[in-house]
Amino acid sequence: MSVPAPGAVVSIPAPEAGRLQLRLVSLTRMASETARLKESLTVEELRRGNRLLDKERRDRFFAGRGILRQALAGYLGEEPGNVRLSEGEFGKLHLSDHLETDSISFNLSHAGEFLLLAFAAGCEVGVDLEQVRQDLPFRAMAERYFSAREQEELFSLPPGEQICAFYRCWTRKEAYLKGTGTGFSQPSNGFDMALLPDHPAELLAHRGSPGEIGRWSIKDVAVPKGYCAAVAVEGAEPEIFLATEPPSP
Repeated sequence: MSVPAPGAVVSIPAPEAGRLQLRLVSLTRMASETARLKESLTVEELRRGNRLLDKERRDRFFAGRGILRQALAGYLGEEPGNVRLSEGEFGKLHLSDHLETDSISFNLSHAGEFLLLAFAAGCEVGVDLEQVRQDLPFRAMAERYFSAREQEELFSLPPGEQICAFYRCWTRKEAYLKGTGTGFSQPSNGFDMALLPDHPAELLAHRGSPGEIGRWSIKDVAVPKGYCAAVAVEGAEPEIFLATEPPSP
């Protein structure tokens, strides 16, 4: 992904109904572009990034937000700095004109050296990317955040399969929560997500809002080894297009 000069307007085809666009960006390979990407950020975005004490996290926040603005600018035919973003009650970003039925919705997630972005049209979308840690205390996390059914299925698997199943379930759950815009303000143990290896990604039950069943399509995303990712999109299962940026040399 080459970054156009500040102020350049580059129009690219916007997402269409039923077609989900995903972008997996190597932030390590984009590191040299951070200064240019920062030029499109708002004062508040710069302040937020500067509150991060760790330089690597700070630079990746700047790059991630700049890449998001660059992508949205391409869809809208705008300059990146002119893209107006707002936050929902629980922090989900959206375009300020998001109430329009054909508006682009989007979501993003950082993990390790990668940024994963999702773009959809006329429906909500959520995405989660995690770097797999073999030393993660996943049993304790599952007992806290997973439903009784999810815990039962997770711990019924052979020990060697449990860490992958944990991440599979976690990314699906978080993608769904981010898609709804509630995040973890909604109890994550209040609904059941499929996690067994032979079961497709699916929201199986929702005790607080049964109407959510069938309202969302959940899909795993193919990402590099050592990572796990999922996307949740409102409505019927979409056609998914995944681009890796910058392209591999």
